[in-house]
Amino acid sequence: MQILLNIYRACKIVMKQLLHLEPIVRKKLNLRLEYHGNNYCGWSIVANSLNSNSIVVDIGLGEDITFSQSLIKKYKLVVNGYDPTPKSIGYIKRIKPNKFVLNEYGLGTRKEKAKFYLPNDENHVSGSIIREQHLGHQEIDVEMITIGDIFGMLKCDQIDLLKLDIEGAEFDLIESQEFKEYSAKIDMICIEFHHRWPSYGIKSTLQAVKTLADLDFYCAWGNKTTNEEFLFVRHTY
Repeated sequence: MQILLNIYRACKIVMKQLLHLEPIVRKKLNLRLEYHGNNYCGWSIVANSLNSNSIVVDIGLGEDITFSQSLIKKYKLVVNGYDPTPKSIGYIKRIKPNKFVLNEYGLGTRKEKAKFYLPNDENHVSGSIIREQHLGHQEIDVEMITIGDIFGMLKCDQIDLLKLDIEGAEFDLIESQEFKEYSAKIDMICIEFHHRWPSYGIKSTLQAVKTLADLDFYCAWGNKTTNEEFLFVRHTY
């Protein structure tokens, strides 16, 4: 049943692409890959690309860290996770995952306190610093940090894998000067693009892909059933 559902979803994406309702992000690198996480929240990465000393940063946790848990299980590494959402913080503290370090910050383009808009549907978890139609009936103040702050906190010169699921804020982040300066110190980026949001749309994702290419990152994988999750790898990898 799941296979049939995935085929249906993939065909639906293709039809929307033909109608210019979905962006086309072409795969540019043909690398051997491995998948981590579940069907709802997972990404492919380059196969056998990490080890126990690798620096992995997972930003945007929600209530599903199966991606990070799968990496921890295979590579015996430590994952540093970042999320300021109360539900996410409570979830991580409740399950107490092994080798997973929780940091209660959001990632943005400036180090500051910011308004963080929670989902209007209390059954949902993911908030954002971007106010959208489905967000904002409740708001809280959260601490935001930058990509440079993360390098400083971790005392590292390189991030082997950066996962970004930051609910629309990825577009401004990728275009920021600080991200561009640190991009050469990142090997792989797993990212969810939120072009389905009315504030952004197809052009925002295509511009982000162009900027990543300018920074020498190219698409090595895309989720065919959602057209939202992608893997970008530095060409010099």
